[in-house]
Amino acid sequence: MAAPLIPGMPPWTEHRTADGRLYWYNNTTKASSWEKPEELKSPFEKALVQTKWKESFSQGRKYWYHTETKESKWEMPAELVELREKVEKDSKSLTPLTPVGPARPGAPAFVLGSQPSPVAPSPLLPGPNANLPMNPLANLNGAPSSRLPLAPTSVLPAKPSLPDDPVIPVMGFATHEEAEKAFIHLLKKAGIDPTWTWDATMRAIITDPLYKALPTLAEKKTCWQKYNDDIKAKAAEEREHRLNKLRPNFKNLLSGNPNIHYYSTFKTAERLFANSSVWNSAKIEEERKILFEEYVAELKTREQNNEREFRTHAVTRVVDLFKKLQVDVITRWRDAQQAVLESEEYKSNVDELQKLPPLDMLLAFEDYSRVLEREWEDNQRKTAIEKGRKERKAREGFRELLSSLQEQGHIKARTKWKAIYPLLAKDPRYLNLLGNPGSNPLELFWDVVDKLDQELDVKESKIVSFLDSKGFKVEENTSLESYSQALSDADKEIQSYSQAEKQEVYDSLINELKKRAEEARRRAERKQKVLQDDLRYALKKLGSAIDINADYETSVPLMENLKEYKALEDEDARRAAFAKFVKRQKEKLREMSEDGGSTSSRRRKEPSATRDRERSHKPSGADGKDEDGDEPMGSKDKDRKNRDYDSASVHSGGGERRHRDRSERDRDRDRDRERDRERSKRSRDDDERDRDRDRDRYRRDRDRDRDRERDRDRDRDRDRERDRPRDRDRRDRDRDSRRDHDWERDKDKDKDKDREKERGGSRHREKDEKTRERDETPAADERLSKVVS
Repeated sequence: MAAPLIPGMPPWTEHRTADGRLYWYNNTTKASSWEKPEELKSPFEKALVQTKWKESFSQGRKYWYHTETKESKWEMPAELVELREKVEKDSKSLTPLTPVGPARPGAPAFVLGSQPSPVAPSPLLPGPNANLPMNPLANLNGAPSSRLPLAPTSVLPAKPSLPDDPVIPVMGFATHEEAEKAFIHLLKKAGIDPTWTWDATMRAIITDPLYKALPTLAEKKTCWQKYNDDIKAKAAEEREHRLNKLRPNFKNLLSGNPNIHYYSTFKTAERLFANSSVWNSAKIEEERKILFEEYVAELKTREQNNEREFRTHAVTRVVDLFKKLQVDVITRWRDAQQAVLESEEYKSNVDELQKLPPLDMLLAFEDYSRVLEREWEDNQRKTAIEKGRKERKAREGFRELLSSLQEQGHIKARTKWKAIYPLLAKDPRYLNLLGNPGSNPLELFWDVVDKLDQELDVKESKIVSFLDSKGFKVEENTSLESYSQALSDADKEIQSYSQAEKQEVYDSLINELKKRAEEARRRAERKQKVLQDDLRYALKKLGSAIDINADYETSVPLMENLKEYKALEDEDARRAAFAKFVKRQKEKLREMSEDGGSTSSRRRKEPSATRDRERSHKPSGADGKDEDGDEPMGSKDKDRKNRDYDSASVHSGGGERRHRDRSERDRDRDRDRERDRERSKRSRDDDERDRDRDRDRYRRDRDRDRDRERDRDRDRDRDRERDRPRDRDRRDRDRDSRRDHDWERDKDKDKDKDREKERGGSRHREKDEKTRERDETPAADERLSKVVS
């Protein structure tokens, strides 16, 4: 049962602890509080609770602390100064005047606009000059106390409502848990909360005996941290309990108001629900803000999902429209957009397609084009693979054809392409390979022949080495029997060769010898022909000393001393050179007789040029003709030429000079022609050797390039396969980021519009309030003056 209230004593009184902390004691309920009761708070203190600023003391000095920004100031902030002036102004206009009269005995003095004094003197207590402790705490040590003059028999409690302090045993607490409980009791008694720092806590509790409950500083700090964590956890649990209790009503309140959107701000909600009991049921502003932000986040998520569904459905419709309009890989965006905008389906769909932003349509076009490109690339890849497979099968088929011809014996070492071409000209396996890239039929044929040539060369080198060691030499007239007889006592490796392989080596050696003999014969013929031309040229220089009507035996003494005659050792060759010289001289005399000896006559020159062309186009000795391409002369032709020569011999000496000059020119021309033929022959041989070398080099380069190209293709395909998912993810991320950016930009625009509307409305309201205050202030002053008077 509460103790009776002392007459004249207010319900709450202010006291200080031994360390100077303020607390308040209720004389009726016997309860004490560290916080100032609502009955004792001034209007400014009540209004201060609704702000983020808190009033605190440090070493007896007052300061202000902002709970959100963590800012502290020694001087009162400007907004609190304005708040105090407003509260004082409202208090003056609303507080009724106190009637003038004698004060009730024991009541505190009261001034208009001031707060009640926390100290109320009692007639039962001694005067202020009494030498008694001023603190309700029992001061056994005789220390100076606070300002309240109370007797030792005062009914006020000595401290806030806490259990008695535990006594530290002489040997210390038995367990660590008991020591922690004692230290926690000290923290509760000192009013420590999570906002205190460790340094501030140390300054507050270091003089208390319970400070020594825990022996080490680390244990004290650990216990202090545990105490703060428990308080925070309990506060969080209580707050969550309050939020769960308030959440359904708050959600119904916010969902029932059409002015709350996913972009609405907390200030807008504060203005809309300022008079709502549900809104004000959350006493703490931070809890109201948490509930409001939860609801707005839910609205935002719902709006994003709806927007995503709308865009997905609209993009699907646009892609279907692209398919109907036959948009392909090469279609440009401008043409595709124009076709979509002009389509009937787009014009009729106002709620979906026409609301789709152009950027989303562009992204849908890019995605659709990318899908078409992938399909086209896949088709191209499949086509290339199928084409490569077909080409590979064609090459394999032709190789099988070559293998069959090799087994049948048509393809051997040293085989020429022209030898087997008639056998495969009409074969489908050969025809299918024509026109395909890569190795052609001739290259595949040479690959087979080169392999056979290499094998034959190895066998041939071994057999030739054995025959050389035996002293047996293979010549053109060597028979197969003697060759086989010579190999009868060869080593096991040569004996392991079949008879066909030995004969193949024999044929190769004989053909090589025949080829060398043919080349030697041709070189001798060319040399002999050059010597004959030299002899003819030497006879030409002798001039009239040689009678063209004389026979060879008569003319031998005239030319036997010539070095050209001696160089030509073959008698038949000498006779042929002399006969050709005589023939040429007679032809020239006949030509001179036909054109009358004129050297400028077109009639004489043209037949000669015609004969020269015929000689140059007809090979020597072909079709029974001589080396100059002329038919062999019979007896009648010889007589006709002799008559022509006799008729031409009557001409003057000038004709002989012209004849001699033309003969020299003919001889020079013939010699140049022979040299050209010899040069062309050598060039053909060189070309053949160069062609063989080029063919080998080409094959090596082709194989190397083919391997390199195959490796590059394999690396390129591997890199493309590895980079394809990463490129696809990067494109998707870029597309999503662009979409989110556009969505955020649209949301910011809507927020700016609403904020501008709110700002305009708040300006109008402030203007109206100022106008109303300006109109009401004179009237209030007038009423106050009337009441005072």
